[in-house]
This record gives sequence, C-alpha cells and structure tokens, in this order.
Amino acid sequence: MKFKVVGNIIVSGTLNTNVFKIVEKIPSGFYVWNIGENMGSDEYIPLCQDLYPEIKDDYSINCDTLRAIKLPKEEVELLREAAGWGVNSLETARKALKSRRRGCIAEKKRENARKTIDIFKKISE
Repeated sequence: MKFKVVGNIIVSGTLNTNVFKIVEKIPSGFYVWNIGENMGSDEYIPLCQDLYPEIKDDYSINCDTLRAIKLPKEEVELLREAAGWGVNSLETARKALKSRRRGCIAEKKRENARKTIDIFKKISE
C-alpha cells in the first residue's frame, strides 16, 4: 500500500492510485467513501461524490474529485463503521435517526447515526 501526503494532496493506492485533496469540511454533494482501511491511513477519512448523481442506482464515484479530512483516529473509526451501514453524511445520519423502521439493519443505522451525528455536524458545510 502506497500512502503519501504532499502539501494538501494525498496519493494513495496499490493497483489503482487515488489522489485526494485535503479539506477541512465535507463539501456539498460529497459523502464518506466506504473503502475502510484501503485508503492506507487511520488519520484521514476519504470523501467522494457520485459520478452520475442523476442516476439513483448508479454507484460510480468521480475519481477526479476525491477529498479527505484529517481527524482523530477514534472519529475516523466511527465514521468508517457508520459508512459500512450506509450512514455516510449528515443527511443520512439525520434520516436514520428519524426512521421508524424496525429490524436489525435499521437499528444498526440508528446506532451508528447516534455515534457520528456530532462528528458530521462538525465537519459538514
């Protein structure tokens, strides 16, 4: 795994190299990219935006606009876990907390939203 910070840019990857611009806040239209530890750092959380936002079922991301935020390791771990359950932005955290659905997945989403809502409020524009 290659991981290098140069100024306000991160270069990360093995087979595919990704370039992330370091930012302070999650820009509008971006969300936590659920790639887990594959970014190569426990200090940065990767952010991405949809390549085709108008197509609901297309999960392609725009590799040309990747971003990352430096956070404490504990917050990065919480955001990674939440993204794995679909809570990857302030909007999805709020939606999960308002949800009246029952079941294991809905409960996990609400639990992760409760743990991360304050982090999302702090880092979202």
